[in-house]
This record gives sequence, C-alpha cells and structure tokens, in this order.
Amino acid sequence: MNDLRQAIRFLWAHKSFTVAAVLTLAIGLGANAALFGFVDVALRPLAVPGADRLVAIAAETRDDLSGGFQYAFSIDAMNDLRQRTSSFDEVFGTMLRVGGLSDEGRKAQFYFAPVSDNYFQALGITPHLGRLFTRSSGSPAALVLGYSFWMRQFGGDPDVIGRQVRVDGRPAVITGVVPKSFRGTFLAIELDGYVTIDDLKVLDPDVERWLYHNRRARTVQVFARLRPGVSVAEADADVKRVMTTLEAAHADTDTGITARVVPEPLARPLPMRAVTDSIPVVRLFSLAIAALVLFLACLNVANLLFVRATARQRELAVRAALGATPARLVRQMVTEGLVLSFAGGAAGLALGQWVTHAFVSRIDIGADMPFTLDATFHWPVFAYSLVAAVGTGMAIGVWPAWRASRADARTALHDGGKGVSDGVDRQRLRQVLVVGQIAGSLALLVVAGLFVRSLGAARQVDLGFDADRLITVRLDPRQVAYDEARTNTFYDELLRRVRAWPDVERAALAFSVPMTYLVGGGPIFVEGRPTTGGQPPVTFLNRVGRDYFATMGIPIVRGRAFVDDDEQQTSTTRRIAIVNETMAAEFWPGQDPIGKRLRVYDPDSPLLEVVGVARDSKYVLIFEAPRPFLYLPMERDTSLRTLHVRAKGDPALLATRLEREVADLAPDLPTADLRTLRQSMAGLFGYLIFRLGATQAGGMGLVGLALAIIGVYGVVSFGASLRTREIGIRMALGAQPRDVLDLILGQGARLVAIGIAVGLAAAVALSRVLAGFLPLVDASDWWTYALIAAALGAMALWACYLPARRATRITAMTALRHE
Repeated sequence: MNDLRQAIRFLWAHKSFTVAAVLTLAIGLGANAALFGFVDVALRPLAVPGADRLVAIAAETRDDLSGGFQYAFSIDAMNDLRQRTSSFDEVFGTMLRVGGLSDEGRKAQFYFAPVSDNYFQALGITPHLGRLFTRSSGSPAALVLGYSFWMRQFGGDPDVIGRQVRVDGRPAVITGVVPKSFRGTFLAIELDGYVTIDDLKVLDPDVERWLYHNRRARTVQVFARLRPGVSVAEADADVKRVMTTLEAAHADTDTGITARVVPEPLARPLPMRAVTDSIPVVRLFSLAIAALVLFLACLNVANLLFVRATARQRELAVRAALGATPARLVRQMVTEGLVLSFAGGAAGLALGQWVTHAFVSRIDIGADMPFTLDATFHWPVFAYSLVAAVGTGMAIGVWPAWRASRADARTALHDGGKGVSDGVDRQRLRQVLVVGQIAGSLALLVVAGLFVRSLGAARQVDLGFDADRLITVRLDPRQVAYDEARTNTFYDELLRRVRAWPDVERAALAFSVPMTYLVGGGPIFVEGRPTTGGQPPVTFLNRVGRDYFATMGIPIVRGRAFVDDDEQQTSTTRRIAIVNETMAAEFWPGQDPIGKRLRVYDPDSPLLEVVGVARDSKYVLIFEAPRPFLYLPMERDTSLRTLHVRAKGDPALLATRLEREVADLAPDLPTADLRTLRQSMAGLFGYLIFRLGATQAGGMGLVGLALAIIGVYGVVSFGASLRTREIGIRMALGAQPRDVLDLILGQGARLVAIGIAVGLAAAVALSRVLAGFLPLVDASDWWTYALIAAALGAMALWACYLPARRATRITAMTALRHE
C-alpha cells in the first residue's frame, strides 16, 4: 500500500507526464479492446445453455461448382442424421424465409425461420411468453415471435398469445415469444418469428410440391448438440460414417455428398469450408494487429519512463543512499507503471467500447433485414483488457525500473551528474525503441494501405452490368393474400405506370438483385452430358422479365433476350433459358450453345432450350471468379419479384414516387429493400467486407503512425536537450546553425531510415499472410510499400526537424545557464 500511495502521489505531482502516458496507453489498450470486442461480437457463443457443445453439420459435394454454397441438407437427410448418429443429443435444422405479417390493419415485413420441431428443445430455449412448439400444429400454423419483433410490432402486449394473424395471407396463431437474449442461429440477423418446417406448407402450399420427401431439395442448415464427453473429431467421424451409409442407400440422390462437423461459432455466417477455415486465421491476424498497436504504445510509454528515470537519477540515488535496495526501487517504479497501465486500461476500455458501438452502429448490410450485433462488452472483453493492462504495466515498468536501480549514486549525486547521467547505452536503448516504433508503424500502414487499395479495387471491378442510375424495390403480393391473377395484374400495371414516367429510361422485373441475400439456384442436367461423380452440377439462377438485360446493361452476346411471350409460354409450350458466357464454355466448349437443352432442379423436369448467351457478370460476391449462371423467364405464378428501374438522372429521386405508386395499386402491400443498386452493393455481398477491413486496418495504421511520430519527436527532442552544453560550445567555436541542424537532423534521419528498412521487411512478411484475404490486389504491391514508406519517412523527418530547428537557437550563454 505504501508503494501504491507513493506512486499515486508521484504521478499526481507530474501531471503532464501522467496525462501523456495514460493517453498513449488508452489509445493502445483502447484499440485492442475495440478490435477484440468486435471479434468477440462476431464469435461469442449463442446465448443458450451449453453453447460450447453446439456444432454445425455442413454438407460437402464432390466437384462443387457453387464455390462451397452447397452446405445444406434435405429434410430427409437431416432426419437420417438425427436417427442414425450416436454422437449427438439432438440434431436440428433451420431455413430462412422472407414474408409478410398482417394483423388488424398492421402490416410488416416478416423474416422468419421454418425450423425442425425440436429446435427450441435442442437449444434449451424457454419462452419469454406463452409456449414454444415441439411439433407441427397444422392449420392454422403455430407461430413463435422474436422478442424484438413482438416489442416493435405489438408493443410488448402480453395478450398477443392466442391471437390469429396472417403470414403471407395464410392464418397463423401466435403461441409464444422467445426470450430477449435469443436472436436465432443466423449471425447478426434477429429473426422476427419461427414456424415448424412441417407447418411451412400451411403458409406456402407450393412447397409441398418440391420440398418434402425430395432429397434433391437441400435447403436446411443443420446444427447439433454434442453428447457430453464427445469431441468434435469423434462426431465428425460419426457423421461421415452415416453419410457413407446414406450414399449407398440413396445412390441416385446422395452419391458424392459427405459432411463435416465444425464448432458453431466457426460456421458463421455460413458453414462453408472457406469460412470455417479462415475464421481462426482472421481472428489471429486481427489480434496480432491489435497487439502491434499496443506494442507501439508500450514503446512510447517506455521511452517516457526512461526519460523520467533519467530525470529521477538524483532522487533514486538519495533513496539508495538512505538504504533502499535495488529491489525496493524496482518495486516502486513497477507500481507506478501498473498504476499508469490501469488508468490507461480504464480509459482504453471506455474508448474501445465507444469505438465498437460506433463501428457496429454504422454497419449497413445493404438490405432491410433485421440486422443486429450485440456490441455490449462481455466478460471476455473485460478479462482481455485486464490481462492486457497488467501485462502492459509490467512491460513498461520493469525494464526502465531495473535500469534506474543500477544507477551509480556517486555519479548521480555529483554536481556534474546532471549533465552526464544519460549514458550512451541508455540513449541507444531509446533509439532502438524508436526504430521499433517506426518499423511497427510502417508495417501497420502497409496493411492499412493494402486494405484501402482493395476497397478501391473493389469499386473498380468490372461488374458486367451498369450499376449506376438503378433503383430496386422488392415486392411480394402473396403477403397480402393476392392470388396469381391479381398478382400478375398488379405487376403489369405497376410496370406500365413506371415505364411511362418521363425520367425513367427502362424498367423490368426479376426475382433477385445481384450480390444480395436473395439468390436462387439448383442442380442442372445437360442433355447428352451424363452426370459424373454422383451429383449434378449446381448453378445459381435468376428469373427475369422482359427488358431485364437492357435495364441492367448486360449485353446479350449471342442469340436473343426474353420477350413478353416467353413469360406466357414458359409453363405451357416452349421452355427456354439464357446462359452466361462461362456456362456456355463449361458445358458446350467449342460449340454453339444456341439450341442446346438442359433441365433444372430434377432430371425428369421439362427440357429448356438455350436461346441466348449473356455476358458474364457478378452474381453472388464481388470478388468471385467467373461462374456459370442461368437466366429463366419470369413465371406468371412467381409472387416475390424485384422491380428494377433505370432512371435518366438520380435514381434516389424516384424512391418516394415508387412507394406512392405501389401504395396506390396495393394499399396494404409492404415494400422492402427500396434502395439504389449502388446502396445495395455497399452491403454484405458487395463492398462491406472491404470497407470494414479498410476502416479497421486504416484506424490501426493511423494510431500506429501517431505513436511513431510522437516517439520520434520525443527521442530527438530529448536527445537534443541532453546535448545543450555540447551545442552551445560548438556555436561558441564558430559552428553555424546549419551545422547544428545537420547534426540533430542526421541523428533522427538515421533512426528513421533504419526503422523504415526493418518495417519494410516486416511488411513483406505480413503480406504473405494477407495474400489470401486481399483477392483484388497484389499483397506485395511495391507501389503501396514505396508510397507509404515515403510518406512515413517525410512525416518522421518533420518530427525530427522541429527539435533540430529549436536546437539551432542555442547560444553559449544558454548552454552555461543550462549547466
């Protein structure tokens, strides 16, 4: 306690030193807390009992052309895993649907999950209100509401239990509300409600035709709860054994399909191998970058402590002369370091929490989905910050304290001791620390530069379509119980009105928008090309209407686009399709694809004739390689459609009129995802990942830069002050200000040059790790390295120049007074 009191008294007496050290540590520890907090937000376990035993079971298909998106199972396969595996207490599954909920004149978009009937039981969820289903209910469907949707749509009314509402125009009865802490099993998407998979056919009778007892309809994401004592590796072997059995039992549908088991946090947002394999690397890399920032902060504070220890030589010498042992002196200064680090840690934790909240709140996924991330700091963040603060305190306190405790009391107490107390070895140590700051800062800035370059490169990617002057809005008349005839009348009239606007160039309908969460796809069966490997190739597809290609600016490079008659005939007489260039080259190499035929979804479905080839474009991800893609005509019974409108000017100006036009034609119909295409593409499947990377890396780089510049300035300035007597003598002997400037600036320039050289070497090593996360830029881009090194060098030299210029004003009289 005596050491603590003395430390607090000393730090209070030297407020400028204390404030500088605490702020520096707050920046370093705050950056760590913010980055660790963001990683924790994305990867923290679900708020359910025994979350550590939850795993995802991800399907894998041999020769998967979808890029890993075939991770789901059929309902029958999920049930087989539930019955035949021995490693799990429960196996359960979920899907994601977009619909509309109406109740007593209120209407709302409704993102809900059809789930297996053991979903809540497997997760250990107890209701906040009412009861949670354990089996299907039939008609009307049993509906469980999400907590936030219940509060938002029903004002938290407890009498909602038992109320009948309509989901997509079909009756459903609210039976319960999930607890506030449970947001569902989709990352960052807080679901509005839940029904059983069996009850889905009550809300959408069409699914009975293709979903149930169809092993090719692989739409269910599967999870499981491990039995106590069973490891992930043992469960993985068990699942592979079962999949081998299913492959033999269902050779026509399950051949070539295997599966793997991964811990649930690694299956976010999707249980694709590319995601699950990269999450640990991303987490490690993020924490390494945060640790580098903290290291730079520690170097800065260590330099401050070395300076302070030099100034305290006489004090420490007096203490030693009065009987204080070296261990006692070390303990005192370590205590001061710990007090500094705890103060900096508290400030850093507050700063980190604010940054995390601000960062998360500004994330726009480019869609109207109920996006939410719990940015509240949980105990792992506090524990991490505490450990970081203690470690920092020890790191910045022990070495300067040990160096100070070895001071020669006779030298320090000598009258001239003040002028010689800072030895060459101590100056060299401070210089080494500055070199480390510059090197670390350069490495951080190179990482930031590469991420910023990747964002710029993403915005310059050839999309294959013209994203400018486009606005889209998603509609689904089924949500308000429109039948097929009324739905078609609505869309025909809406298109007629919008196309007649003088500031509209073109308009068209399609099922989905490129690079958004709505994407269709399925297996294809090419005529004359037998399936190899057991599973047919899977391709993404979109249903589009007349003028879609012209509206999107996608050229038809061969054949023709769709016309009005194609929509009328697609379910009666001639069935047609348009393929992209990659699909044509993949399945009909060296041949004219026009007139070729294929089937979609099922080997017994009607043949489709290829009538056109569209230019390749981006469909799912902005950095995807060219992939096969199929366009089908818009079917007249398709209810959910997206209106695409190309404006002659600013498309955002059309938003209000589009809402009014829809409301005039269908007053109860909700609109969704009313955004310009550029706004949509800024979301999850577009630029968002690049923007997040650039923001995080850029922020860390700027922090590192600030710390390095402060460190350079501090060392050169302090070094110049120690040479006051020498400089005065030089000036008295005829040295010119230019000579003094060269002397001091040269000292700093050498440190900067060495730091940049070391930093470039470190940046090259980092680039090898980064290569897999920067698909659009060369991680060894020497232009980036050169520009950042030049910029850092110029700023560091400016930091050296300021104290050097001040040193030129020293006179002999000043030197004598200093002595």
